[in-house]
Amino acid sequence: MIAPSEWINWINCVRLIVRMSSSVNVIPPPSYLTELQSKLIQIHDLADHNSAQEQQRYVVQYNKRAVDKEFQVGQQVIVLIPDSTKKMVSRWQGPGTILEVRINPHSYLIELKQGQHRC
Repeated sequence: MIAPSEWINWINCVRLIVRMSSSVNVIPPPSYLTELQSKLIQIHDLADHNSAQEQQRYVVQYNKRAVDKEFQVGQQVIVLIPDSTKKMVSRWQGPGTILEVRINPHSYLIELKQGQHRC
């Protein structure tokens, strides 16, 4: 707590701060917020643009080596099956025989050696 004898010193400091701030270009809060909002919108648009460019670059790089694989009924394949105990771990099983090509060209009905059927 400030003692009454020191009030004068504090009042003089406050007056000095007010005088100094009036000489500086201080933007009033509503216009500051409007300016901030417009800058944030510009930054958001720029980030969207850059993200779209990078995504397109990734697509081009991926497609350089990507190859569509299509199988026929009767072919032998191996199947990557998720492990139920661990989310991020999968196991290869097979070989299995393609029994049927589904509507989607990358979807097949496969019979594994244990008599299991996988889609």
